[in-house]
Amino acid sequence: MINKLSMGLATYLKQVDAQNTPSIDVMKYSLYIILHNLFTIISITLVAIIFNEPMATLMGLMYFILLRIFAGGFHLHSSTWCTVLSILFVCIAPYIHFTQMWTLIITVVSVGIIAILAPRNFKGYARIPEKYYPFLKIAAVLIGGSNLFWKDSTLTSILVLQSILLLPKEKGGE
Repeated sequence: MINKLSMGLATYLKQVDAQNTPSIDVMKYSLYIILHNLFTIISITLVAIIFNEPMATLMGLMYFILLRIFAGGFHLHSSTWCTVLSILFVCIAPYIHFTQMWTLIITVVSVGIIAILAPRNFKGYARIPEKYYPFLKIAAVLIGGSNLFWKDSTLTSILVLQSILLLPKEKGGE
């Protein structure tokens, strides 16, 4: 569905302005990424509204996005699975509750994993030079560590998920 839509949009844009646009394949790829992310965000937002947890869910989504940008992590072999699992985990996170003590323990352990492993699996996915990796690590640790201030169970759940996604060495699939 997203593939067909991105191809249709790319073809249309090329027809409208053939001289000033990149190739259809380049536009299709870029549009696919944009539409895929948009679909995931809209789906998570709708589920959050339906289950009456929009603030916690969207806060968890933003936390996950920020952690993912700076820490990297395992990439699934299928964008469809990525979408389904992202929707599932982000929408379930507000319903997982930890005591203050467990929130603290899990946050410290997860931030420790991030400090050791991040950034992970960027090669082939991000065009960030390796000289910037220490800054990405610091940002990821600060973002993860912010839950020591927030002490939020939803963020703790997201932090655990992101930490787990840093563990596999292989990069997964496209």
